[in-house]
Amino acid sequence: MRIRLAILAAIAGVACCGLAQAAPPQFGELIEVNVVNVDVHVTDRAGRPVTDLRREDFEVLEDGKRVEVTNFQVMTAGVAGVPPMASAPVSAPSSGPAQPAPAAQLPAEERLHLIVYVDNFNLEPAHRSRVLKQLRGFLKDLRPEDLVMMVTNDLGLTVRLPFTGDRAAMESALTAIETLPTQGQEAWNERRQALTRVLAIREAVRKMDGPCSRMIVAPIESYAETTRQEVLRSINAMTVLVNSLSGVPGRKALLHVSDGLPVTPGEEVYQLMAEICSGGTASGVADVADPDLIGPGQYSGREAMLDAQRYSTVEDFNKLAAHANANRVTLYTLQASGLAAPASASAVWGTDEVVLAQLPNIHSIAAANLRNSLTLLASETGGRAILDANDVTADLHQMQRDLESYYSVGYSPSHSGDGREHRIEVRVKRPGLQVRHRKSYRDKPAIERAVDRTLAAVYHGFEDNPLEVAIELGAQTPAGKDRVAVPIKLRIPLFRLGIFPQADKSYHGRLRLFVSTRDGKGGVSPIRQVEVPLQIKPEEVLYAMGKLFEYELTLNLLPGEQHIAIAVRDEATTTTSVLSRTLTVSMPLGTR
Repeated sequence: MRIRLAILAAIAGVACCGLAQAAPPQFGELIEVNVVNVDVHVTDRAGRPVTDLRREDFEVLEDGKRVEVTNFQVMTAGVAGVPPMASAPVSAPSSGPAQPAPAAQLPAEERLHLIVYVDNFNLEPAHRSRVLKQLRGFLKDLRPEDLVMMVTNDLGLTVRLPFTGDRAAMESALTAIETLPTQGQEAWNERRQALTRVLAIREAVRKMDGPCSRMIVAPIESYAETTRQEVLRSINAMTVLVNSLSGVPGRKALLHVSDGLPVTPGEEVYQLMAEICSGGTASGVADVADPDLIGPGQYSGREAMLDAQRYSTVEDFNKLAAHANANRVTLYTLQASGLAAPASASAVWGTDEVVLAQLPNIHSIAAANLRNSLTLLASETGGRAILDANDVTADLHQMQRDLESYYSVGYSPSHSGDGREHRIEVRVKRPGLQVRHRKSYRDKPAIERAVDRTLAAVYHGFEDNPLEVAIELGAQTPAGKDRVAVPIKLRIPLFRLGIFPQADKSYHGRLRLFVSTRDGKGGVSPIRQVEVPLQIKPEEVLYAMGKLFEYELTLNLLPGEQHIAIAVRDEATTTTSVLSRTLTVSMPLGTR
């Protein structure tokens, strides 16, 4: 995307608004307050939510150091004990639990945005059908004000349903998702093929190079690396989605539905090599009597598990969890395969390999490998992992209680926008209770937060306009081969902006614009930033406050549907407006 900028630097008169109607100019310095809010789930030994705790029952530590709780809310059954706007710093303990407010007072910051993420790339059709059938009842029981988005990971990330509260639209999207192809069975087939090649090589070279020749390792390495790349692709898809949610207001929870993703791809096949080449007798398949006597060119069982760790994706899953925490997205993971096992060992491994494949260690490692990633993502972000259950109805109800009953605990850190990741620990002084919450957050710089909000606008259409910015789209004209120029004029009331006197006695301010576009196929342009200086002569400052500041930019876009997101940040007041527009770009008649 090319952007041509033309500064009109004009202060236009407003016919309806005189000087007397304008707010006073904003002189002096404003400080941006940084508050970290942590959603905390507290349950008793039976897993029931505990809702009668007070502010003084909580202790919060950041990076191991105690911090003061300045904001505290009790959220029960979708209502807040204290609306955020009234949630001022407190200096004395409350006399008792906060009293719930009416549901109508539920603030925007506490509104739930739920993302149902169906990972078709790591899912089998039968497992998906069973879970989606149970998921329908869960979605029907959500509160009317809750919004739901549905996304699938196929060979790419696709939004099947934008955020909506329309229950009929949710049902229609689920029905459509059930018809999509899945790739979950391919993982079993690839593993079977790798093992088949290992055993074929082993048999071919047994007499010349011994039963554990290093030649048998090549198919395992290929399988492990291919699987690792597939896992990384799935992690990257989730990361893109999580990042797009960063500027979405309110609370965000993502329900990830899959059969699981291996934390260490290929680990179970390396375990099989350890069984074959270790010299042990437990499996009854060892070929090497004494592993210490293995000669040159032979593969030692002791090497197998060490080699497996080369393909570990633990760090990548941790980074994904950190991204979710930085964007205040709680991850709930649902293993759709449940307790169901493959129809038979031969269906997965092949008839000749059944004896080897049925080793208990192999199956336990394969199962744990898939579960561990789901547990990691949920525990690090304060969510839940739903595992080993063919009927997940009760678990979904527990998730719903999580979403409706929690504590919002806030504190003001000593740093602001340092860009670093900080660990969070929340403790409850009452004994015998279980506490869950996100384990970290990243203190994003102000510019990055503005970028996040721009992404939320371009991906999801979210808007917030405290600066009262108006957008006017101009006439479209040709802009070279296959491009159309779309002029966009921004009008901003000057009294909404912060201006400060300088040494030359004139008044200065500064805006920063963020612009991004998304085409009808989902392609998103890089976010472009532009700094816009403001300067007003001292004798004109009071007159100017009743006027508008105008700024024009031109986007050169491809024909078709285009979604435009523009964020305007006033650097002086740290206030940001975010706007989103959808338009059809057409090549004017008579042009190519």
